[in-house]
Amino acid sequence: MLERNETRTRWLAGTLAAALLLLGGVADAQQPKKGAAKKKDAAKTEQPAEPDQVEPAEGEEAVTDKPVDPIEAGRETALLAVMTLKVINPTEARVELEKKAAEIGGFPLLITDELLTLKVPPERLSEILEFAAEQGLVIEKTLERQDLTEQIAQLEGRLKSKLEILKRLRSFFDDSNVSATLRIEQTMTDLVTEIEQVKGQLRVARERARFAVVDIAFQFKKRDRIIYVHSPFEWLNTVTLDRFLEEF
Repeated sequence: MLERNETRTRWLAGTLAAALLLLGGVADAQQPKKGAAKKKDAAKTEQPAEPDQVEPAEGEEAVTDKPVDPIEAGRETALLAVMTLKVINPTEARVELEKKAAEIGGFPLLITDELLTLKVPPERLSEILEFAAEQGLVIEKTLERQDLTEQIAQLEGRLKSKLEILKRLRSFFDDSNVSATLRIEQTMTDLVTEIEQVKGQLRVARERARFAVVDIAFQFKKRDRIIYVHSPFEWLNTVTLDRFLEEF
């Protein structure tokens, strides 16, 4: 009887140990799943924000996907086109060129029998040159460009500084005596003269950039004019050169 109880006790202890081992294995198998779940939750919480929600770091500019319009710095350019044109009738060619210049917003600057100077908008320069080439035979053609941007900027800076000095000089009148007032007036007079000179230079530079200049020189064969004189023979007075050539 005693042996049977010991055997039973040993069997229960072994069964209990096996059960504990089995439960431990199950717990170990389930442990990674819990860790993976935690990692998955952490990944959800630590996802980066959308690109448009990311705040720039200190000292950095925000980057967006929207296109940025480029900043185009305007350039002031003077254009001078020189053309030598061989024509049959320079008067007719000149009249046609004047009409064309007026159509595109230009105007004549100098008109002679052998030279025509036009001012036209820079964007229409090629158009007037092509039209001029149709009026005769182009012997020579050149195009000169001069960048006036720096010159205009310097003149604008000089004008601004001189105007500021003039403004400061005017404020000194209230606290100055007679001799100081006379010196201030003389300085202001000289300064006003310099300001007008700068304004004139600036006006000329801007005008050069506003219009392109076209110099067209005409080459043509001069024809002597026929002068009719009265003859003592009446039958000669009735004969004209054109009629003579036609009958000949």
